[in-house]
Amino acid sequence: MGESIIASEDAFKNEELRSLVDLYYESSTKTLDLFNTVGNSANKAKLSIVILRTAIQQFEKESKDTDLGGNKKKYEGTLEELNKVKAMGDPFGDEYKNQMKSVREEQLILLEKFHELAVKLDSKKKILKRKRRWVTIVYATAAMSFLAVEICLFIVIPPLGLYTAFGVATGLNYVIGTVGVLVHKVLKNREKDLDRQKEVVNKMKDNTNVNIQATNTIHSLVEKLIISLSLILGSVERAVVKKEEEAVKPVMDLIRDEVDTFATAIKEVGEAVATCSTCVASGKLQVLEHITNSMSSKGKKLHVLERITNKMSSKGKKK
Repeated sequence: MGESIIASEDAFKNEELRSLVDLYYESSTKTLDLFNTVGNSANKAKLSIVILRTAIQQFEKESKDTDLGGNKKKYEGTLEELNKVKAMGDPFGDEYKNQMKSVREEQLILLEKFHELAVKLDSKKKILKRKRRWVTIVYATAAMSFLAVEICLFIVIPPLGLYTAFGVATGLNYVIGTVGVLVHKVLKNREKDLDRQKEVVNKMKDNTNVNIQATNTIHSLVEKLIISLSLILGSVERAVVKKEEEAVKPVMDLIRDEVDTFATAIKEVGEAVATCSTCVASGKLQVLEHITNSMSSKGKKLHVLERITNKMSSKGKKK
């Protein structure tokens, strides 16, 4: 996608920058995929909340039931619900852990690449500035030299050939001045190109830092949720393995105390996923706008935006 954004802009023919734009969009997309995985896992965890609360209600009902009769065991219905929770297990499995590790590693690598390119662009700009100063000095010196020649012509050459020689000297002086101005302008435009490239790099770097903060926030909340879930699953395991009245009572007391904390953790994760996903998606659009706004031609902007829109539409159809 990044390549489609900058393919039509002369100022962004820096292959390293083109590659980084692609990597930035790829990283942002993977970050959104990670958040989607977290959201789906949180939704699965919500089902555990429903089953746990059903187990609590069943436990309270069975605690009051003194008529067991036949082969019916105490807390049989409660254990049945707890077995469902055990079967569901931890929804934040290897898929989430592997995605989280991969995304965080790529984000840090991207930051390093942004820094390296920014240093290269600064170095190139310094070189161009030095060249532009030398051009100014050289052509100004040359112009002054020809001006001195013109003065000498007035003094040395006889009147008959003076006008011819003066015309030649003036013409050369004009050519030198024009070339000097042209070269100065070219170098100045190259500096502006580098400035635009540096702005894009800085924008992607800032957005990647935001993505890292969002990822860290999600990771922290998920870890909090997993701790709460692990406490519940450990309690469930003890209850369903022993299947004894003495084991079920303390377990259900612990689950009753922990279930609200678990529910709050799930809610916090869901809200964070929604907020952070919006931030990452917004950052992608900001980079696109930053690049298109740097184009001097409105027609080019519309052309590139149209290409991106078409590409995104075609991907949507394939899915």
